Amino acid sequence: MLPEIINFEEVATLVSHSGVQFMDFGLTLEPRKHPAGEFMYLSTADKMLTRLLVNEEDGSLFHEIEPGKFETVKRPQFDMAMATSLEQLNAAWLPLPFFRFRPPRKFDEGPANWARMRLTELDEADIDGHTHRLTLAFDTQTLPRRDNTAYLCPTNDDVNSGANFRLATSTSHMRWFLDQTWVREWLEELFREANPKLDSQEMREGLEECQHLAHYLNVLSLLRRPIEEEHSKQDPYVEIPDIKVISQQEGVIPVDLVLDVGNSRTCGILIEDHGQSGMGLKHNYVLELRDLVDPERVYREPFESRIEFSQTFFGKDHLSVKSGRHDAFLWPTIARVGVEAGRLAGRRRGTEGSTGLSSPKRYLWDDDTYRHGWRFNSAYVRTDTEPHATAAPFSHLINELGDALYTLDEEDQLPVFKPHYSRSSLMTFMLAEVLAQALMQMNSPAQRVRQGHTNRPRHLRSITLTVPPALPQAERSLFVSRLEQAVALIWKSLGWHDGEEESNPFEASDDGTLRVPMPRLRVEWDEASCGQLVYLYTEIKENFAGHPEEFFATLARPDKADRERISLATIDIGGGTTDLVITDYHLDRNGSASGGSNVFVVPEQRFRDGFRVAGDDILLDVIQLFILPSLEAALKEAGVASPDAMMSRLCGQEGANAQDQVLRQQLNLQVFTPLGLALLESYEAFDPEQPTGPETLTYGERLGEQAVSDSVHRYVENALRRELGLDCNFSLMSIPLTFNLLEVHRAFLKDRFNICKTLASLCEVIFQYQCDNLLLTGRPSRLPGVQAYLRKMLPLPPGRILPMQGYRTGSWYPFHRNGRIDDPKSTASVGAMLCLLCAQRSLSNFFFNAAALRPYSTIRHIGLIDNNNTIPDADVTYRDITTTENGTTIQLDNEGMDEPPVIEMRGPLRIGFRQLSAQRWAASPLYTLDFTPSGAEKLAKAEANGGQAPVLKVRLGVDERAGKGSLISDRLKVVSVETDGESSFSTRDLKLQLNTLNDAGLGDTNYWLDSGSVKRI
Repeated sequence: MLPEIINFEEVATLVSHSGVQFMDFGLTLEPRKHPAGEFMYLSTADKMLTRLLVNEEDGSLFHEIEPGKFETVKRPQFDMAMATSLEQLNAAWLPLPFFRFRPPRKFDEGPANWARMRLTELDEADIDGHTHRLTLAFDTQTLPRRDNTAYLCPTNDDVNSGANFRLATSTSHMRWFLDQTWVREWLEELFREANPKLDSQEMREGLEECQHLAHYLNVLSLLRRPIEEEHSKQDPYVEIPDIKVISQQEGVIPVDLVLDVGNSRTCGILIEDHGQSGMGLKHNYVLELRDLVDPERVYREPFESRIEFSQTFFGKDHLSVKSGRHDAFLWPTIARVGVEAGRLAGRRRGTEGSTGLSSPKRYLWDDDTYRHGWRFNSAYVRTDTEPHATAAPFSHLINELGDALYTLDEEDQLPVFKPHYSRSSLMTFMLAEVLAQALMQMNSPAQRVRQGHTNRPRHLRSITLTVPPALPQAERSLFVSRLEQAVALIWKSLGWHDGEEESNPFEASDDGTLRVPMPRLRVEWDEASCGQLVYLYTEIKENFAGHPEEFFATLARPDKADRERISLATIDIGGGTTDLVITDYHLDRNGSASGGSNVFVVPEQRFRDGFRVAGDDILLDVIQLFILPSLEAALKEAGVASPDAMMSRLCGQEGANAQDQVLRQQLNLQVFTPLGLALLESYEAFDPEQPTGPETLTYGERLGEQAVSDSVHRYVENALRRELGLDCNFSLMSIPLTFNLLEVHRAFLKDRFNICKTLASLCEVIFQYQCDNLLLTGRPSRLPGVQAYLRKMLPLPPGRILPMQGYRTGSWYPFHRNGRIDDPKSTASVGAMLCLLCAQRSLSNFFFNAAALRPYSTIRHIGLIDNNNTIPDADVTYRDITTTENGTTIQLDNEGMDEPPVIEMRGPLRIGFRQLSAQRWAASPLYTLDFTPSGAEKLAKAEANGGQAPVLKVRLGVDERAGKGSLISDRLKVVSVETDGESSFSTRDLKLQLNTLNDAGLGDTNYWLDSGSVKRI
């Protein structure tokens, strides 16, 4: 979406050292009707141009020869159509002459390289009728002023003196700027790129005529303010304010960031503390991401968790360095997320290495070297190669595995040369990019105008991350570590930590090396509980006027004696996990017999569990059940004898070369996944009581004819050509596809979706706990089939099952649409915001004890997990595991046993856990146990010598050394290895690897969204 246009005052402020900042403006232009720009040469020697001005009273032409002095011109030497200039420089970053201004008309020669502009024609006019969007970018770094050095960026003296900077549009004010070699070469290169059809002679003549300068001055003229001598009655096309750079340190307003990072989507909220008691909900706003490829667009809705490596350029960086600034407009990270990442992934061209992941959270466990290596996605860069994913400043601060150098021992602190970042480290890259966007947003001129206190900088005080309720503590610890590294790397990349690259900024609070204090990090509240808090707050504050005792008495089941205690269950269906939390809430009156509303609401969790079957699995089922059959039918109609075999090659798990693997992924990202999402989006609005009939449209009609790249078309057509041995008239976009929403609904009720088994198990638990209400959160909870299936199972009376979609919250809810929740994904981040505000005592008349929501381990039984993700009783190794340390540390030694339990190992194994003793209860994968190269060699020798492979007896234990604190409590290690043969094996011969991917094999593990393998075997 397009960013909101802000009417700035005459002077807008930028916060120094706040990174790259953007300002957005709208222009309404009719290029074909716009008068052509008229030019004359100021000097034939250096070919300097000026754009002539018109006296609208007498039609005479003139130009400003120096500030305040004008010269009349009889006729121009040539003209240039405005439409041509706008076409040639459309969506191109240009250096912008934004100089220090000294009233009434004098400009200093600088700063020369701190401002850029980009004017983009919109596909259709925006809500205000603007046809074009202007994006200004400023590098807010300031430096001390040194004698005999170029004035390239604002100085510290400029900040201290309150200097004003203004856009210069007259050649007399910026001739020195246009004479800069780097500016000239920048404009010349753009001219060459915009005119590829000109031959060498025509190109040389165009440059000699200074057509590139004429185009630049034409576009720049649209931003100028008419001067008195023009006698113009026309309003300027756009009002560009003066700029003042303010200190980063004075009058700081603290800001808290809340993030809900999901497997599929992520969303966040920023909360400003203006120092007014009870005003916590008055100064919050939704985290937005600015598209760095198309910076005239921002995204405020929950965004895709996909990550893609991509360099950010604000124009011709290789020419910018010729100005003398090597670090101008240096974006602090090297990866993009959200819509931009999805678009990049769908247009990837290269085959050398990988460029991103569907979700780094899904691979948080994998801290091994990624042998394929990582490359920058070059989909929108004019290059035939995909360079290694390393770039300053980020890559100077990490090693080859993607770990921050400051976390390593001194002898291991070697910066990355070839990027083989672990897939776990991509969570660091993702969080760093989200953090960079948040830091930019909260100090942006537009956001400070919206929030008030425009001239006060913002500092990030805390970061809160939500987590799935059943996330293993070992994985949670990795999450915390990745967050810590992301924050530290951003602080170093932005120059906010002046210490050595190898020093830890979290330990630098007292040594004077921190320009900005480090934020406090919280990773403690689970997503489902946060959704319950949204419900509690809305009911108590909005519907019961701040009286929790009345709400509790109303909600409690009729047979409940204690009317000041309620039990809430939440099924939270995300992209990667489906979680259940059951919590009791009681009113704590601190011994008082009073029956009033001045009480604490205290939570007490009774049950939590989670399963790795969720929204992405629903999408995969939709693709397999309702999308792929249309392709199979089309292949059969085209004459393919075995369409099933061909589909295995196109979109299954059949082996393929590197090029075909990329195209298989592209086929999924460009065709199957968008079609599946389109079907689910249509199904969200389905009414089972008034069903609509089937609708048949072609792939092209549903996706748009230009949605699929030529390479994907050729990939499918070449497969048919090889099969049929001749040219075939097959069009992927002409395949008919019927959306039969009633059939989708019936598929849910007939248990054809994999998630149905999970929902049935959760309903069984809810029924046992006799809850007062069941809340449904997460985007997939909007699906009518999910809601109908839960009502079919009847864990509670239907009136006590409450989908949070459409729930009326009022206007306090940051993501509300007409006072209601539209996307229940957002309840986790909003609930975490409420938890944070309650912990800070920033909410009036609502007192919730957030400290009582503590994480605990759900591991009770550990054993060998089968391909159905269950652990048969015979394969349970450790039973009835107990916990200490408030439920965060597990104990594996079973009391009363003569010998410690062991795992018999005959080959690679998968180890998982479940919470309940019932064999049918779904288990979650946790580890893979495999041989190291030395172990594999010993095994091969033993088999060769004795003819029979030895059976190893492996004993596990809790690794108390790994990580910090008790959060690593369920990280296991191999304690001892025994064998029944003559061969001797040690713990060094085995590798116990954390691995929580649900369908993980023991080879190269890729999720279907990353591999494109959507067809069932």
